[in-house]
Amino acid sequence: MFQIVNRTRSWILIEMIETLDNSNKDNLLVAIERFELVVKATHDVIWDWDLEKNTVWWNDGMKEVFGYTSQEVEPGPESWFNRIHPDDRTEVVHNMHAAIDRGDSNWGDYYRFQRADGSFAYVHDRGYTIRADGKAVRMVGCMRDLSEIVQSDEARQESEDNLQFALSAAQLGVWNMNPETGVVYFDERCRGLYGNPSEEILNYETLIQHIHFEDREKVVNAISSALNPETRTAYDIRYRTVGASDHVLRWLHCTGKAYFTPEGVPYRFSGVSRNVTDEISSKERVAWADQQAAMTVEGSGAGSFLVALDTNEIIYSPTMSRIITGRENGDMKRDFFVMHIHPEDFDKRTAAYEIASKTGELRYEARFVWHDDSVHWVKVIGQYLYDSTGKAISLSGIVMDITDRIESENMIKASEEHLRTLIEQAPVATCMFVGKDMVIELPNEAMLKIWGKGDSVIGKPLREALPPEMLDQQLLNILDHIFETGKPYSASGRQADLIVNGTLETFYFDFTYKPLRNSKGEIYAILDMAVDVTEQVKSRQALERSEERYRLLVDELEQRVQKRTEELHQANQELVNSNSNLQQFAYAASHDMQEPLRKIQSFSSRLQTVYSESFDENGVFMLNRIQDASKRMSSMIDDLLAYSRLTTHDSAFEAVDLNKIVSAVIADLEVSIEEQKSEIRVAQLPVVWGNPSQLTQLVQNLLSNAIKYKKQDIPSEIEIRADDLTETEKADLPRLSPGHRYIKFEVSDNGIGFDEKYLGRIFQMFQRLHGRGEFSGSGIGLALCKKVVQNHHGHITAQSEPDRGATFMVYLPIPN
Repeated sequence: MFQIVNRTRSWILIEMIETLDNSNKDNLLVAIERFELVVKATHDVIWDWDLEKNTVWWNDGMKEVFGYTSQEVEPGPESWFNRIHPDDRTEVVHNMHAAIDRGDSNWGDYYRFQRADGSFAYVHDRGYTIRADGKAVRMVGCMRDLSEIVQSDEARQESEDNLQFALSAAQLGVWNMNPETGVVYFDERCRGLYGNPSEEILNYETLIQHIHFEDREKVVNAISSALNPETRTAYDIRYRTVGASDHVLRWLHCTGKAYFTPEGVPYRFSGVSRNVTDEISSKERVAWADQQAAMTVEGSGAGSFLVALDTNEIIYSPTMSRIITGRENGDMKRDFFVMHIHPEDFDKRTAAYEIASKTGELRYEARFVWHDDSVHWVKVIGQYLYDSTGKAISLSGIVMDITDRIESENMIKASEEHLRTLIEQAPVATCMFVGKDMVIELPNEAMLKIWGKGDSVIGKPLREALPPEMLDQQLLNILDHIFETGKPYSASGRQADLIVNGTLETFYFDFTYKPLRNSKGEIYAILDMAVDVTEQVKSRQALERSEERYRLLVDELEQRVQKRTEELHQANQELVNSNSNLQQFAYAASHDMQEPLRKIQSFSSRLQTVYSESFDENGVFMLNRIQDASKRMSSMIDDLLAYSRLTTHDSAFEAVDLNKIVSAVIADLEVSIEEQKSEIRVAQLPVVWGNPSQLTQLVQNLLSNAIKYKKQDIPSEIEIRADDLTETEKADLPRLSPGHRYIKFEVSDNGIGFDEKYLGRIFQMFQRLHGRGEFSGSGIGLALCKKVVQNHHGHITAQSEPDRGATFMVYLPIPN
């Protein structure tokens, strides 16, 4: 029976049947029965679209084929159109309406229709248009599910594509021969292997003519054996062809099989062919490549070797012999590697061979002992060659002398260790910021103390290791700029607020950021050195405050000493400004500052004498400080003046007898020598080439220091001597003129000495290792000595230990 989804439609059908006479009723019932049988036989989905009422009827196939129940199917055409795949819907609906509008009686299309489970079926849909009075009133059709057919076609096509891809990837050509007719079918690749013969239909006799004449007989015999029903030999042969059109010689590897009828008659002979020309000629190319490789290896300074593992025979180059043994050997066994390897590196070689047995690659670096007992570093690189069964048959490789590289690496390591030691022992806070991320490396204790951090910051980026209050954006920008430009940066007296023991304190630092470059000239790190100058800055600030108080005091006496106060202020200002330039300060001291200083001393003395009773205790203290400071300033100006004269005065050189210089200085220092009870021993001294006045200053400062820095309650012993300087000793010293001979002049004492880590500091201006309360002085004496020595193109240094005295060594030129 029909499934009537529209009640109106079923009543109309009944009414139509009732209006017919008996004969017509019988015919219609027969037609309906036949229609139902056809639907059940074809398993198609039948539909009936009433164009006037716009309703669609579906048969039971809607459920059997697509899984929809009658309740799920809408009565209108949306039950159809909405289930068409969105990519197909517009075109299908358009073509259907176009066929109706054109008056076509038939319509058909292929598209995807959605099942109840959401998947899509491939369908072939056909419809027939019923018209009344020239107007389309109904369309009846059937829909067939072609999914299995489509999927089968796709799978077959995919299989064919995979086969073609495999043949193409393997570069195989396919051929088939009919043994009865001799006709051969070639694909395009096979035709190319025979030089693309011009014949459209190929036959056995013609193709034989394109095989090299020396190989034709064995090919014919191999084919006959394969087609023989008694032997049925597998066809597997290599032979040469001469191209039909290009006349190119090619080597082919052909494999195939003959197929026989039950009676033993061959009916098909097919197989594949591959171009093996490159493989056949590989031995020649390998030999040529080996020769080129050997030339390349020898040209690079490396040596080559080849070991036959079955006989242990070794073939080696003269270069390899020289690298391993230090000389060329005419006959060596494989064990010469063991014979010459350093005993301490034998296990390293053994381990390398164990790894090579698993990976096939031999690689190690070891020391080898030459015939003259010298030790050289060698790098060995090898590769095992295997046969078809996977058995290693030979070992080939190269050896390279890497002694220079190892020594360079050791030097770099030593240099890095030296840098690490210098940073750790540096008297100032020091560390390195490595890379663009500025990773903290090698911070010494002084730097960690400044940061208030432990070793946990090592290896961390600067931005992560330190808190934000210690890193302002300006500082980070400066470091980034150094990495980009390579320009160092320094600053003096920079303020830093640090948390020490939980308390925020203010410090001041002089610091430098210097870029460090690798061997390629690339910046890889920044060296940070910071000096805590908090005490100096605070002292300067205190001095400035003291000056402010002094100016207030002078203001009270403005009517009496107004003119002198202005001069004092000017003198003080010039003194502060001149700290950054010692030579300019010395000239100013010589010509402009001596007179104002004497007036400061004079007027402060008068203030103390006449008005001392008018001042309170603080005022008297400040006047005393002014007098003490003016005395020290006067002494410092004298020393600076003497220092400046070393540059500005006449520096004419002549032969100078050091004996006379030393005698004169001892006479001048007679009072100090007696006060300190110093015993001075003077050896015979040579004649040097120099300026008498400057040399007198040099000896006087050295001897004065030896007398001054004595131990308490221990008699001072001082020795003055001189020795000739050999060329070997001279080569180890810097800044000596190569065209002069030199002597070593020494002044030794048994005084308090000093720690040699301050050796570079004691020769700098105003540097003191002891307070003024312990030893007087301006801190210029040794700087003056260094300047005198530099004027004479010499060198000065010292050796000392705390409480073990000191020896100052001066290298001076002598007349040629």
